[in-house]
Amino acid sequence: MRGRRVLGRAARSVRNWLGAERPLILMYHRVADLANDPWSLAVSPDRFATHLEILRANRSVVPLSWLVTRLEQGRSARHSVAITFDDAYIDVLDVAKPLLDCHDCPATVFVPPDFVGSSSGFWWDTLTRIFLATPDLPERLELTTSASTETWSVGAQAILGETARSAVHFEVWSVLKAATKLERARHLARVIEWAGVAADAPASDRCLTEDQVRALSRPGFIDIGGHTMSHPSLPMLSIDEQQSEIGRSLAWIADKLGLDPVGLAYPYGDHDAISIEAARRAGARFACTTGPSAIRRGARLFALPRLQVCNLDAGGFSQLISDNG
Repeated sequence: MRGRRVLGRAARSVRNWLGAERPLILMYHRVADLANDPWSLAVSPDRFATHLEILRANRSVVPLSWLVTRLEQGRSARHSVAITFDDAYIDVLDVAKPLLDCHDCPATVFVPPDFVGSSSGFWWDTLTRIFLATPDLPERLELTTSASTETWSVGAQAILGETARSAVHFEVWSVLKAATKLERARHLARVIEWAGVAADAPASDRCLTEDQVRALSRPGFIDIGGHTMSHPSLPMLSIDEQQSEIGRSLAWIADKLGLDPVGLAYPYGDHDAISIEAARRAGARFACTTGPSAIRRGARLFALPRLQVCNLDAGGFSQLISDNG
């Protein structure tokens, strides 16, 4: 019996050594209180502060570049966690950075340069504002794509947030995501005109300006990475277009900010073999996906998984870390 107990303890020890507290990369987008957040991009400031407190008490919060170096060297990175932000919203500077400073937690921010300093903000936020926050809309919306004409019945007095309105929002978002950059701009202009809303986004929903990205950056603590130029779904593009989107985004960071871009995050997490090769050719050290898991032995540096963090309370966030680490 004693031998069995010893073997049992040894087996548990091996399991713990292999699986317990694997390194994690966390993916955030915004630190803000939002009335409409269909993609669960925002975490409230209070909850983000709670997340950082939990991480500092239970993990080693490290720069993503440090974690990548450990992976490159084949060395252990157990207990570590890296924080990332996609899209470089203005609240990352105004709200997240002071909290990161206060808790001494480094982070990496992935920037899509075409949106930097734009008063129109991000197209997906414009759609959210129109379909989920505009009470009165015309009855029918029609968009002509290269393949067909899509028509939706919206309802002039549709109740905000109801299933029908949300369904139209998602379907129009899908059309714009699949469109080329020029087609997307044309479709968005059409939807804005149809809805009769302002083209400019609220200041709080915009991407950082170039000067603000500089103010945010603190190499080794707040690192800047690429997020393509215009935030497309890369597999929908040609080889040359993928190379251009990735290469120019990294070059923008070097040329405009005078920084060495630390790596890349694929928009929406979408990537294929061409994306990986394009990232390598552009000189990225690594690339992140949105695959929701911990980093395991032999993880591919150009397909690193990340856990998206939603607006979780302390219990939910602790469970997320425990379940995946």
